[in-house]
Amino acid sequence: MGDSGEVASSGDTKLSKNELKRRMKAEKKAADKEVKAKEQAEKQANEAKKVDGIDMSGDEETLDPNQYYKIRTQAIQQLKGTEDDPYPHKFHVDISLTEFIEKYNNLQPGDHLSDVILSVAGRIHAKRTSGAKLTFYDLRGEGVKLQVMANSKNYKSEEEFLKVNNKLRRGDVVGVQGNPGKTKKGELSIIPVEMKLLSPCLHMLPHLHFGLRDKVSTLLKIECEKRPVNSA
Repeated sequence: MGDSGEVASSGDTKLSKNELKRRMKAEKKAADKEVKAKEQAEKQANEAKKVDGIDMSGDEETLDPNQYYKIRTQAIQQLKGTEDDPYPHKFHVDISLTEFIEKYNNLQPGDHLSDVILSVAGRIHAKRTSGAKLTFYDLRGEGVKLQVMANSKNYKSEEEFLKVNNKLRRGDVVGVQGNPGKTKKGELSIIPVEMKLLSPCLHMLPHLHFGLRDKVSTLLKIECEKRPVNSA
C-alpha cells in the first residue's frame, strides 16, 4: 500500500502530514514563548531588586539608613505614573482584619477556601521568604495581626507574583485580595491572588526584637501613612 499522506489523530480524525507538522510547530512555538516570557520576568525581577548596584532583596538591615532611604525613594519614583503607581487613588476593602480573624479563626489546619475572595488592608511589619515561590507577611492594623501566605501557584500570574514581592517592604501599607485559609501548623492566613502597594514606607524600620520607640513610631506615622485606605 502506498503512503496516503494521512495519519490518524486521537479523535479518529485523519490529519495530513503537513497539518500535523504545522500543529507540532505551533505547539513548540507556544512552549518556547512561555519559557522566554518566564525568563524575561525573572530577569526583570532580578533587575528590580537592584538600585545603584545594591541588591535590595537581601539583608536590608546591613544598609545605612540614609542609603536605604535614597534607594527606596528612587525605586518608588520609578513606579510613579506607571500601572504600578505606588499611591493609587483607592482600594476597596471588604472586611477589616479584626472581622476576618473573628469570622475565619475556626478553620481547620490546611483549610483553603478557594471559592471565597475577600479584600483586606494593613501595614507590613514582617516579611519572610521561603524559596522563590513562597513569601510570608505579617499584616497589622486595628491592634491585630494577620498572616499573608503568598504562594505563586495561587497568584494571578507568576510574573506578577515576582514583581509585587520584590517591590514590597516592611512598613508599606498594602491591599490584599485573596482566600481565607490556615497553614498546616494552624496559623490563620489570607492567601492572595493579588496584592497592591497602597502607600510605601521610605525609611528603614528597626529590627522587630528591638521594639518600637516613640521616635520610630513618629517616623512611621509621618513617612508611611501618606493617606488613609479608602474602604468605600
